[in-house]
Amino acid sequence: MPSSLFERNLKTTNLLVRIGLQTSGDMISDIFRGKTADFNKSLLSKKNIFSTVETLKQLRGAAMKFGQLVSIDSQIIFTPEISKIVGQLRSSGYSMPPNQIKKILDKNWGKGWLKNFESFQVHPFAAASIGQVHRAKLKNGPELAIKIQFPNIRETIKNDMRTLRFLLNRSSLLPKGFNADYYFEICEEQLLAESEYTVEAENIKKYSNFFKDYEHLKVPTVVSEYSTDQILSMSYEEGSEFSFENSLSKSDRNRLVEVLIQLLLDEIFIFQFVQTDPNLANFLLKSEGFEIVLLDFGSCTNVTSETKNLYADLLDVGLTLDRKKIKNFLFQKGFLPDEMDMATNNLINQLIDTAIDELARNDNFDFASSKIFELIELEQLKEFQKIIPQTLLSADFVFIQRKILGFLLFFKSIEAKVPILKILEKYSLTIQNK
Repeated sequence: MPSSLFERNLKTTNLLVRIGLQTSGDMISDIFRGKTADFNKSLLSKKNIFSTVETLKQLRGAAMKFGQLVSIDSQIIFTPEISKIVGQLRSSGYSMPPNQIKKILDKNWGKGWLKNFESFQVHPFAAASIGQVHRAKLKNGPELAIKIQFPNIRETIKNDMRTLRFLLNRSSLLPKGFNADYYFEICEEQLLAESEYTVEAENIKKYSNFFKDYEHLKVPTVVSEYSTDQILSMSYEEGSEFSFENSLSKSDRNRLVEVLIQLLLDEIFIFQFVQTDPNLANFLLKSEGFEIVLLDFGSCTNVTSETKNLYADLLDVGLTLDRKKIKNFLFQKGFLPDEMDMATNNLINQLIDTAIDELARNDNFDFASSKIFELIELEQLKEFQKIIPQTLLSADFVFIQRKILGFLLFFKSIEAKVPILKILEKYSLTIQNK
């Protein structure tokens, strides 16, 4: 994995040049065939997506973390074929060679550590943005999943954020007046926090305590003796990664979604502590029974009382199913600009009205056929740019919204149908009675 700024920028530049050439070539080819050149179609071609995925798998770090977020897309923008290519970013990538792994383990565990193990698989079974995970078994002990951090990852994250900031500041993707520096700062802080495995170990223990009374949720057990700031050792957990390809019945899929919704609400309102990474590789379905294992706790955030109260108010006003009240609340809290042109105002009205209609019309909200997702398309990008809040949103709110977005896309991909309105009404009553 390249870690120097020069190496990473070189790979990024090569990727951008390759995408530009491939996009131009496809558009020229269409013109010669008598077709209308389509920039968006050419930009999101299979060749361009494949090139991007392969580069991100090599770069890892913050670059791959961004790719993982995009990978949750459920064919809203991508075709099923392209979604499958992008999906590789959830839990795969180029791994460190054995000599580099040994060097890191020698540094953290001391030389001769191998004598304590009955087996240690050199090839990782999972590899993500800032580390890779190996399966091992202690002598006369349990089977472990050992997460080994890539070298120089903190500097790699900083380099990636500099590059991304440079690219976005010179693009037209962000509206005028948008304080990008503030959001880059909180994103970098969060990513750097994820590189502290001792903190992640404490987060796992915290969730283990949270889940004592939960029937369907569990976390791995941390093995402190073999955990450091660069190494995280946990019990190995069997299961299959969340995916629309999981062979679950419709009733089990809907049950799964209800469990995840309940978890998120409890994280915000009861634990006031949220695991905010929506990467689907962070969740496993156990083959026996109906149990969900949560794996990755690097990206966690404390929920402030202000944010908790904000979500409670959002829940209350949302349950009125009254567009005027909802819009007024969004204006008051700075989620919508004070002045909007007619097209932007109509788009907001359409989004709210569509959500209200679909929630009120049927007992079960059908994520797969919801027209809300049809409104979120590339052609509307300029309009959505106009409603990006100018108010600086708190870090905990931003990262919780990231998780909510990831969940919504996942629920759509597995074609879930759940009584979301009844779930939220019931939870609202629970909050009020506490």
